Amino acid sequence: MAFDNDRNRVLLSLRDRPDGADNPTLIEAVGLSEATIKRHLVYCVDYGLATWMRNRTSTLAVITTRGRDYLARQGL
Repeated sequence: MAFDNDRNRVLLSLRDRPDGADNPTLIEAVGLSEATIKRHLVYCVDYGLATWMRNRTSTLAVITTRGRDYLARQGL
């Protein structure tokens, strides 16, 4: 898995919010565009670093144990 500072910032933001975070919260916390946040979330879900529950009114992303382990291995 390639090292990516923006992806790590998204994961760190999720780690700081144990109940999860929606896209607007992540956009505000990380300062990236919505498209970039979505791209990083899709990547994280594909690799099991986060879960992402989408419904009609909102999306909620939550870091997984594997995502926490990944950040620990990165020294974050």
